[in-house]
Amino acid sequence: MTRTEPRTGARAVPPGDLPGVRAQLRGVTADLAAGRNCLWLVTDAMVESGLADELYRGALFGTPVRVDVPPPPSPRARGPEPEREPATGEGDGWADGDGGARAAGDGGAWADGEGDGWADGEGDGWAAGDGGARAAGDGRAWADGDGGAWADGEGDGWADGDGGAWADGDDLPYLDLSDDGFDLDLGWSLDARAPRVPAPRTEQPGPRHDPHGLLARLAKELSVDADEAVATLVDPGRGRRPVVGVRAWTEPDDHDGGTSPGTGPGTGTRARGGAVERLFRLLAAAVKDAGLPPGERPRLLVVARLRDLPEPLPDELRHGLGDTAVHWWWGALGRLDTATAVAPILDHGPDTSGRDRDPLAERIRRAVRSETVVEICGPDLELARLLALEWDGAQHTLGAAVGRCLAAAPAPVPSACPPLRRIGALLRPGAELRQAWAAGAVVSWEGRLRAHVGVWHPAAPADGPQPAPDGDVRARLTALVSQAQQRVLAPWIEEARQRLAVRALGHLNRPVATLVADYADRPPAYLGGDPERAFLELQVGELLRAHVSGALALPPRDAALLRLLVTTRNVLAHRSVLYDRTLDELCAELSQADLRSA
Repeated sequence: MTRTEPRTGARAVPPGDLPGVRAQLRGVTADLAAGRNCLWLVTDAMVESGLADELYRGALFGTPVRVDVPPPPSPRARGPEPEREPATGEGDGWADGDGGARAAGDGGAWADGEGDGWADGEGDGWAAGDGGARAAGDGRAWADGDGGAWADGEGDGWADGDGGAWADGDDLPYLDLSDDGFDLDLGWSLDARAPRVPAPRTEQPGPRHDPHGLLARLAKELSVDADEAVATLVDPGRGRRPVVGVRAWTEPDDHDGGTSPGTGPGTGTRARGGAVERLFRLLAAAVKDAGLPPGERPRLLVVARLRDLPEPLPDELRHGLGDTAVHWWWGALGRLDTATAVAPILDHGPDTSGRDRDPLAERIRRAVRSETVVEICGPDLELARLLALEWDGAQHTLGAAVGRCLAAAPAPVPSACPPLRRIGALLRPGAELRQAWAAGAVVSWEGRLRAHVGVWHPAAPADGPQPAPDGDVRARLTALVSQAQQRVLAPWIEEARQRLAVRALGHLNRPVATLVADYADRPPAYLGGDPERAFLELQVGELLRAHVSGALALPPRDAALLRLLVTTRNVLAHRSVLYDRTLDELCAELSQADLRSA
């Protein structure tokens, strides 16, 4: 799913190249290679964006022997069932000859040739092509084409086709019944009443007889009947066992699905995932009966949303049904994945190639911008790409840019996220969080639970009014931006402090031991015998106090950098955000300090 970003011309990073995606693919393929079935649960947004299908193909086509079960055809592709419509030609339906009876041109309708009775084809009377109907040469008797009906020869008496029937050419058979004054209606009256013909019996379509069902499509790929599909997979004479891949989100609803309450046969409700559950159970039973070792078993790879399966099935599979490994798209993507996804967009920004630009300062600004996008968007790669394109890097435009991106991209609603009572994320979402996870409202981000930004930040279309963020929204956004700035700037601040301390050793106005004793708040005990090394451990605030008091006489540029480092560290330590002006000044001073150090 490689694509080109329209504004920058940069090619987006394929999901299969992201380290988190590769790690999950390795886990799935390792389980399949070990002979275990795999159920891979993904979110709704992954199916809508096509990422789930790409992951499915990456896992399935990484196996040497595989069966990719195709999705069922759409109802339009299947074609509607033929309906019986009025007709006057040779097709099914009603046709009127002379006497108002019914005739069938090709089966199952009524016609009148020239006389009373049933006719098929050209003759008067009753006729049947293949069996169980009636035929007569002259319109009065009954005939059987192939079994057990009435037949008429040319005279009175019994005539047997092949099943022992009788015929009377002139009269109905005589019954010796007592005359008790009551009329007995045997249903043989010929008062121009059209006899009733029962409709042919049809078997109710079941999961194995549905021509478009999961088992039928699997059987078609194996070139066998639907009832033989599972037996063929475990056949001892079969060579290498395949991995059977199923996209559960393409499977239709059924009336016969699952073990969930209210979804059994005859309940009248439509369930999802019944066919997938049956396939898991049938294959598990067949493998057990065949006694196949893990290395010789056929395996299932099912990629599904939570709502594509009966509710208890993932836990049943995890607890041992059919030796199945259940993988959740939970904590799969991390900071490195999102940063990798937005890197091509930021690397093609307008401010990276100017001759009058400071390359080191630009690199620090771009790193802060990238980390801010990553911190706000988390594992939502699509939202991260949009924000990287939309936001210019200025702090005062960030809130509006986030609102526009949330309006342009599908985002969960606040009601989809339950209250998060803990911070730590487990290996899989708990039962109380699964629906919120499926909707994308709750994610596992760097080992912690986190609500999607769309849950607490309002969306704001570009052509609509911009809502004023409340205090909670501003506080949340400030905390995320502060964390991003800390993550990028803290290493630069520490490195600059170390270099200032080294240069300050040549600008001391007092003995180094005295200066350490007077200005070090917590001098390291293990450096008590080495005052110079203890001086190099002084923090920026301690160095600034020594400079202000006159114990240390730094050059003006170093003193300005020291003051800027103290300000930056204090702002970030209180989870506040650096203003754009302060950030630009810091980036420029850090770049110049590196040049002075050289």
